[in-house]
Amino acid sequence: MINNLKASEKVSDLHCLVKKVDKKTTVKGDFYYDLELSDSSGVIAGKIWNNAMNNCNFEVGKIIEVSGLTQEYKGKLSLILNSCQMVNSEEIADFRANVPTLVFDIETIGKDFEELDGEEQDYLLNNLERTTEDKEEAKKKTAIYSIFGKVCAIGGMDVNAKKGFALILGKGELVPENKDFAYYVFDNEKDLLIKFWEIAGKYQLFATFNGTGFDFPYLTIRSGINRVKIPFEMKKYGHDHVDLMTKLNQNNRGYKLEMICKAFGVKNPKAEGVHGGDVGKLFKAEEYNKIADYVSRDAVATSELYAIWKEFLSGEI
Repeated sequence: MINNLKASEKVSDLHCLVKKVDKKTTVKGDFYYDLELSDSSGVIAGKIWNNAMNNCNFEVGKIIEVSGLTQEYKGKLSLILNSCQMVNSEEIADFRANVPTLVFDIETIGKDFEELDGEEQDYLLNNLERTTEDKEEAKKKTAIYSIFGKVCAIGGMDVNAKKGFALILGKGELVPENKDFAYYVFDNEKDLLIKFWEIAGKYQLFATFNGTGFDFPYLTIRSGINRVKIPFEMKKYGHDHVDLMTKLNQNNRGYKLEMICKAFGVKNPKAEGVHGGDVGKLFKAEEYNKIADYVSRDAVATSELYAIWKEFLSGEI
């Protein structure tokens, strides 16, 4: 199995699915192949250098039996193939990697405008919200800025296990409306963030809706403010992160989640009457269960959208 491989290990008779193939050229002008290989345990990069070309027979979407040697470079393991042959007796579905994937969404609350000092008020109105003509409306937008707001809820769902969680600032015992979710209540943001990163550290891939523009930067800044250690770097939210707003945009404009859900036949998470703009009022009213239910519905809807994207739109085998 791919996930059991170690550096500098001889490999023989390993069966893998060929997910991608790229033909590349070295600086000396020699060409080689970069392969992405998978089995049910994980994914690994494969390389076929010029001296092994005649011993290799492969094709995207086919199962191959490989022999070679693993190599570690900059902390990443790859497989240098000496030979490979196609196998016709295996089912492709058995070789698709179940990469640990977490879908999540955050909700935030902000300080009252009157709580900001003069410098902060000026920065909000005349810099961050300078294009907002209605200044009274601009005063209500502290929650969307991580220097004036904080994370009050995070809803997440394990794509493979179909189990979810909600981390909530609040008090008391909360009852999940979805039997597949567990709720955790915290009395401060720091502990909530510590718990989230503890959970997130177990995953290799993340899926969000506008996580590039909002969720990850907000979590990063709030973690810094709270002196919470982030266990990994997101590589500027690259291949470890699928932002569905970016994947499903048009003319460089992202659709709202509820409209994409409607178009794709996914239940609108806001159909129960709660919207992101209501979270601040619900928090002040100590309606923590409603916030938890709402952020859980967002996680479910995003997970369903991700499943559609992955199966039909991602180009993956």
